[in-house]
Amino acid sequence: MRDRPAFDLFLVSWLVLFLELAFIRWFPSHVLFLTFFTNTVLLACFVGMSVGCLVARRPTRLLNQTPLLLAIAIGFGVIVNAYSDDLLPIFKVGNQADPDVIFFGTEHAAVQGPSFTIPIEVVGGLFFLLIAAAMVGPGQEMGRAFNRVTDRTKAYTANLLGSLVGIGMFAACSYLRLPPIVWFALSICVLGYFLLRPDSPESATTTTKTSPATPLIWLAMTIAMTAFTSGLFPSGSGQLTTWSPYYRIDYIPQNRGIKTNLIGHQLMEPLDDATVAPYALPYLFQKDVKDADGKQAWAPFKKVLIIGAGSGNDVARALHWLPKDALIDAVEIDPVIQSIGSSQHPDKPFQDPRVTVYLNDGRNFLRKSPNETYDLVIFALIDSLVLQSGYSNLRLESYLFTLESFKDVRRVLKPTGVYAVYNFFRQGWLACRIRDQLRTAFNGSDPVVMTFPPRASIPLQMETFDHEGFTMFFSGSPEVLNPLRSAFTKEGKYWYPWLVGVRADTTARFSPTKPAQAPLPPPGAREFKDYAGNIVEPRWMGLEIASVEEPKGLRQATDDWPFLYAREATIPGLTLRGVVLTLVLSVVVWFAFLGHKSLGSGSGAVPEWGLMLRSFFLGAGFMLVETKAIVEMALLFGGTWMVNTVVFAAILVMSLIGNLYAKLAMPKRLEPYYAGLFTSLAIGLVVPLGAFLGLDPTLQILAVCALVFTPVAFAGVIFATNFQRTNQPDRVFGMNVAGALCGGLAENTSVLLGFQLLLCVAVGFYVLSAITGNQKPMNTESEKGV
Repeated sequence: MRDRPAFDLFLVSWLVLFLELAFIRWFPSHVLFLTFFTNTVLLACFVGMSVGCLVARRPTRLLNQTPLLLAIAIGFGVIVNAYSDDLLPIFKVGNQADPDVIFFGTEHAAVQGPSFTIPIEVVGGLFFLLIAAAMVGPGQEMGRAFNRVTDRTKAYTANLLGSLVGIGMFAACSYLRLPPIVWFALSICVLGYFLLRPDSPESATTTTKTSPATPLIWLAMTIAMTAFTSGLFPSGSGQLTTWSPYYRIDYIPQNRGIKTNLIGHQLMEPLDDATVAPYALPYLFQKDVKDADGKQAWAPFKKVLIIGAGSGNDVARALHWLPKDALIDAVEIDPVIQSIGSSQHPDKPFQDPRVTVYLNDGRNFLRKSPNETYDLVIFALIDSLVLQSGYSNLRLESYLFTLESFKDVRRVLKPTGVYAVYNFFRQGWLACRIRDQLRTAFNGSDPVVMTFPPRASIPLQMETFDHEGFTMFFSGSPEVLNPLRSAFTKEGKYWYPWLVGVRADTTARFSPTKPAQAPLPPPGAREFKDYAGNIVEPRWMGLEIASVEEPKGLRQATDDWPFLYAREATIPGLTLRGVVLTLVLSVVVWFAFLGHKSLGSGSGAVPEWGLMLRSFFLGAGFMLVETKAIVEMALLFGGTWMVNTVVFAAILVMSLIGNLYAKLAMPKRLEPYYAGLFTSLAIGLVVPLGAFLGLDPTLQILAVCALVFTPVAFAGVIFATNFQRTNQPDRVFGMNVAGALCGGLAENTSVLLGFQLLLCVAVGFYVLSAITGNQKPMNTESEKGV
């Protein structure tokens, strides 16, 4: 091959990026509750890559150990996956009885009170070590490949192109819904390519060859282990596994249940069966709430929007209750969940011609919807069980539950329209936050709040198990809500049939007294059983309006601070413990592979500390700028996997342009580029996240891209220039990745500062990069002219 060093660098860069993405998808779907901490996997990959690059000059080829380390990491994941049901009440995610942050589905340890628990920090720490160790070998191979390409521009170009192709190929796997066995087979083929040939052309005649049989056996075992949950064949229980772009999705035909990343998520419930949620209540109120003249106070629901349509329960109830000429827009972000509902839901709601399905981010759909379109908008049990990306603490639904989103709902509602929000919100302070945001969004109109089972007031702290904390909010104009309040004031309670299928002929009603006869289930309906398997008889539930306790200083979730599930605007204790543990374990990995030796020992080269420190702080700042770009684009264009992919690819392209520009311009001084960087960051600080909403779509895209990617371009030129001046590309690049780890940890300050002020932290890192890179005592020959 005419340019094997550059090709090898391209290929190993592809391998590192592709393997990183595979790890981010695979481990959270096999290690219980790691789905809420995918950034742990990302940071572990950074540590492994960084350490690998920094030991590139050591004679021992660590890639030979990678097959074993990879098999061990995957094997531990398979074991935890196999015992996930037993581990459910044992793995403890913070204190979910009184949480700083709510994590849906993790409250079992708080409710069941097992004799011992395992903190999620311990679980995450174990897999952090395993993943980091598995990435050291590929990282070292990448560092060695950097050293072999003497043209630094060509080297960095090969690295960026390999990463870009890696993102594109993994996006193709996601689009085609290919299972993990394909991801790892592709990765292992490239890994095998490097293992089956000498480390370098020169070593082909000087190095004693070792048998590749053992590493290949470990690689084959790794592929075999990933096959178990790839959905190639049903499990013994009949469980069917599919891989969406967001989750591993397990469908259990026996009860029509859906798990996402090992956590129970949805249950398809036929109309005649008892349900976990009072889906029928908005339609019952539309029928039973009267005005002063005894007429229906709420206008007929002719146009309905359901966000979080899922597998179809809410849509099925809407179809049952709505008039025949009504139309429903059903929005769901996950195509696999919607597809399962379309084919498996007993009532076939998505096949009704009155329903139009949109596979989109709910906030993005709201923003594009015309004013005063809907009679009813429902947020239907929206609670994703995964982070939007590994780069931030945002969940898929974070931008749906901000003040600005609720204002979008008010805009698309007709003046007589109703907005219903319901879920098992777990804690009273969360209900209070939503109440306050609805009050503000609807110009001071307090929502009507109810709980199931009913309670007169909602305390800030509530018991945390599935049937506690279910709360329903009704919002709208005072003209819409006042008749509902008047009905409760006059009659006292609304009697709702509980644990029984609710049909249009139900005798549910407003009344001060409970109906004499218990509600009867429809013929053939299944019986409702509690957790112990005991049959629970249907009964009437007397609903009433609940007051919500007024806390002091509870911050509303906004587009700048979209942390709905964080109790306070402070870094949670669980996060702080995770940061400390990450730092400690990073040092452990460092010493495990580097030992006590300095970077220069045994390599014959004095470390270029000025360039290395500059690279470190550039990596930290770049990580935060990248995070800001991701959340900005998610807000404006939707938090879908495709938007994230495009953003990552665009950042790599901008870095590539910066690299080529640096080659052509050959900057002698970096002050003008730092000035451009700081100016663009300052503009980002003063221009709010939603400043471009409502603009012409083309103008909006241009303005947002200019705001988001201009800092990336300047930072790219600075790093590329820094990289061109080094004689030790492996170390400079390794320090850049180590800086990205530091930036990833610093991202946690967004919970304290919000995303707008997060740029201040990025500015701080970039200032340090400018200062350290120009320190005279640290300058080397390769730094002259900086």
